[in-house]
Amino acid sequence: MDHNSLTGNIPPELGNLRNLTWLKLNKNSLSGSIPPELGNLSNLQELWMGNNSLSGSIPPELGNATELQNIYLDHNNLTGTIPDSLGNLSNLTKLWLQNNSLEGPVPTELNGINDLNVQGNPLI
Repeated sequence: MDHNSLTGNIPPELGNLRNLTWLKLNKNSLSGSIPPELGNLSNLQELWMGNNSLSGSIPPELGNATELQNIYLDHNNLTGTIPDSLGNLSNLTKLWLQNNSLEGPVPTELNGINDLNVQGNPLI
């Protein structure tokens, strides 16, 4: 579902798709917040939501999706801080958050991530 013309909010019901391993919604025109229900996706390995118009904060519940390896939330309008709970994701190797409006420090729990990109944010 990437590189389409999807608009509107991301349905929270996607959090019911427990066997989902990849969710690619990048390069669309999605708006609104990231549903915290996505933290219910216990088999999710890839989350692609970059290059949309998503706003609000990164839900700390994403730290419950313990199989996540790659998260792409870059080039949106996300605000707030980076949740410490993302440090619970022991398989996480990529976290792209560049070009949002995130503030505060990068949680020390994320220091071991090989590919962490937070450029373009007013982080401390």
